[in-house]
Amino acid sequence: MSIPRRIGRLASGFLSNIQDDERVRERLRTGRERGENLRGAFEAALRGAQEELRRSEERRRAEGGQSTGSTSAGTQNTRQSFGGRASGWTSSPTFAPLKYPPNVLSAYDRLGLIPGVPMEEVDRKRRDLVKRFHPDRFPDPDKRVRAEKVTSEINAAHDTIERHLPRKKR
Repeated sequence: MSIPRRIGRLASGFLSNIQDDERVRERLRTGRERGENLRGAFEAALRGAQEELRRSEERRRAEGGQSTGSTSAGTQNTRQSFGGRASGWTSSPTFAPLKYPPNVLSAYDRLGLIPGVPMEEVDRKRRDLVKRFHPDRFPDPDKRVRAEKVTSEINAAHDTIERHLPRKKR
């Protein structure tokens, strides 16, 4: 018998044993309710953001001298649904997010910066972090090893951003 099949049988046996436990049922029920509450909160936030985006686009059009209505046909025609969901996300033609590769996004995140900040800010943040986590500041060998690892991650993140920016300017 294959290992995945053995694991599947083991898991199904485990699940059948714990389904009879009332504490597990209660925990699953409260988790599901929490999930539904979170989903409702996210949907409300999404609706609010969509409404704010619609209002800002109407203001932009009004400032540009174009006619506005409560729901202009141009806005509805140019928006596309995200992921084919009927209730889902919409994107505005006025906002196009910058496309960064995942490794560059994680590098910005590692340095604690938002994508698109100037290179001077990236350099400054790198210097500050390296000062804070430099291995020579830690006499304890375990902390020194950890600081070396963090410092190398900071330098790698800086190099990733630095390599990405010149390619983007071409």
